[in-house]
Amino acid sequence: MAAQKNGLDSVNVSESIEEVPKKKVNLDNILVDEIGQFGRYQIRTLVLTLVVIIFGAWGATEYIYTTARIKTRCLIPECEGTVATEYSPPWILNAVPGSGSSFDNCLRFDSANSTSRSDECPAEWFNRQKKIACSQYVYENTHTVAYDRPLLLILCQYGLACDEWRRAFIGTARTFGTFLALPIVGFTSDRWGRRFALSLNAVNTAWVGTLRYWADTYWGFVVSEVVESAIGAGAFSCAYILMMELVGPKYRVAAGASINTFFSIGQVLMSLIAWAVPNWRKLTLALYVPQFITISYFWIMSESVRWYLSKGRYKDAEDFLKNVARINRRVLSDESLQALKENAEAEKMRTEAEKAMKSKEPWLIVLVFRNRAILRRCCISPVWWFTSALVYYGMSINAVNMSGNRYLNYMAVAAAEIPGYWIAVLLMSRIGRRPVLIGAYWICAACQLGYIFLPISKFYY
Repeated sequence: MAAQKNGLDSVNVSESIEEVPKKKVNLDNILVDEIGQFGRYQIRTLVLTLVVIIFGAWGATEYIYTTARIKTRCLIPECEGTVATEYSPPWILNAVPGSGSSFDNCLRFDSANSTSRSDECPAEWFNRQKKIACSQYVYENTHTVAYDRPLLLILCQYGLACDEWRRAFIGTARTFGTFLALPIVGFTSDRWGRRFALSLNAVNTAWVGTLRYWADTYWGFVVSEVVESAIGAGAFSCAYILMMELVGPKYRVAAGASINTFFSIGQVLMSLIAWAVPNWRKLTLALYVPQFITISYFWIMSESVRWYLSKGRYKDAEDFLKNVARINRRVLSDESLQALKENAEAEKMRTEAEKAMKSKEPWLIVLVFRNRAILRRCCISPVWWFTSALVYYGMSINAVNMSGNRYLNYMAVAAAEIPGYWIAVLLMSRIGRRPVLIGAYWICAACQLGYIFLPISKFYY
């Protein structure tokens, strides 16, 4: 009887063991438990990623220097003929409205009568009660596209001077190209892989940016900005995703902050290069020619293991993970690889089943309106992004137009972002995302309102 009972107990124990579900193995489990969350392989990939991020920062913001406002004044033919030899001659305030050492960039006093050219330019020659727009301009320098003479012998010149809308439109056009980049890079990365999309976008940025050196018309310059951003701006998102997929959960926030930090460092480096090479054509070559080294990323950058799994390329995913484990000096078990494959297959089946179920559900927009919490977030989040974009790009673009050294101004604005990234890393894990987000917006608002009380002379270059 006792033997029979012991036999039954053994059977029950065996059945219990068999009924214990297998541990679900996904990529995060393998990163944490076996190959390492942030080892030598991840560090190597991060370094390669940061190079692309720095190049991306150059491409995304170079127009801030190449299209910056140049100080101008009206050409005064009564006093200097058709060619000016000095930007700020001693008699300038007799002919142009102004005070002290500053004068109007776009207006002049009308002529009082017909006069001939003279080395002096007395105030009596001008009707100081009537201001008129310039017919020709004198530029303080020729560093940006606000003033530019063509490389080729054609009768054209940018000559933007006081034509502010055309100068500002260049940045708008580039932003529109960035908007186009999102669906393009999404399709490319899903179809041919993250590595291909990253490398292609990086190389596109290099060759289109370099071609801009030969842009001899305003609209040619604008088109080059749109094309470059449309087929090149996606490099940042590809690099970010590749890095986040390879780093373990513990280090992802810090890795993201590192990527954003090096974007700011790229902006600082760009400002130093622009300081050394102020002419926009030479600056364009200095920024874009080095980016041709990203051609090598087609071979030296690793592919996304999640992309391999989503495409059913399990052998490639296995080889990749074994290589990561080898470089990180860790051991990856065959059991984990087999479990990862089975989990990926189950995930694909579940996704297909969800698609079949969702085909019978209402459209996504209808579901959003049915869920008040999601609807509220969908309404609020665009306001956050719109506000952030206005403040971020407003400060970045106008930094080069403020009084003082434009290069130091821009470096200060770019470097000021770095503490913000790491403060967010430290605070989000302690007090949550909502207080950090709300606090950041309130502090930003207070700083922006503080500008109202600064002297007007601080705002103009």
